[in-house]
Amino acid sequence: MQKYIVSLESGADYEATKQTIEKQGGTIVDDSSRFLGMITVQMSDKDSALSLKSLNSDIISVEPDQTVSTQAA
Repeated sequence: MQKYIVSLESGADYEATKQTIEKQGGTIVDDSSRFLGMITVQMSDKDSALSLKSLNSDIISVEPDQTVSTQAA
């Protein structure tokens, strides 16, 4: 299953957002940054993950959780 980073609006209703994610078949795997407006979810269906934004107005964005690297010039 793929992991996604879900960015939330300031003052988002966490419980309502959690219910939306679970209704779409997702599981919250890390909510330690929820007070900063980010949670990590695991979902098997990419389309369901990307549709979260349209299902809950507290969700700003959904993006795949992936490794990011930088390289000095």
